[in-house]
Amino acid sequence: MKMDVIKEYSDEMKKNLGELGFETAISLKNEVVIDVFSGGETGLKAYSGKNYDFVIRKGKADIIYGLENEGFLLNKGLCSKLKENNMFVVFSFSSLIKKENIFSIYKNLLINGKLCNDYSINCIYSSLAENQYELLSPFQLESFAAEFGYNYKNMIKSCEELKKRI
Repeated sequence: MKMDVIKEYSDEMKKNLGELGFETAISLKNEVVIDVFSGGETGLKAYSGKNYDFVIRKGKADIIYGLENEGFLLNKGLCSKLKENNMFVVFSFSSLIKKENIFSIYKNLLINGKLCNDYSINCIYSSLAENQYELLSPFQLESFAAEFGYNYKNMIKSCEELKKRI
């Protein structure tokens, strides 16, 4: 399963994603989840902000992203709620290259990635690209996930689960 999550949706991005070999891609612009290849809204809700704890506990979104940028660390209780509410966590490679304090971002990705893997939380490791130059290949995204302790078996399961809900 080859899947990416991007920030900006355009025909150029759609074309480049297809050329890279992606089968599925979604865009998370303005918290609206759009299927890139069909161009339609999916009905899923995304969240990125300061109130992750509330959103996770109440199940107010289907996809949360940007945890690493806000310095938000998951714990056992939040992982249980993520699993119970069948929520997805999106980790972004672009956060590593766009932030000044790369060590802090790396640490947050490592801690949250290992917890998500241990509790079998649905995670998507993505480019979260804003333009075609920030896109990564499926192999680069697999390596990104492996670097932060998320195993391939869980990654495939997460991608298949999200594809069913799109």
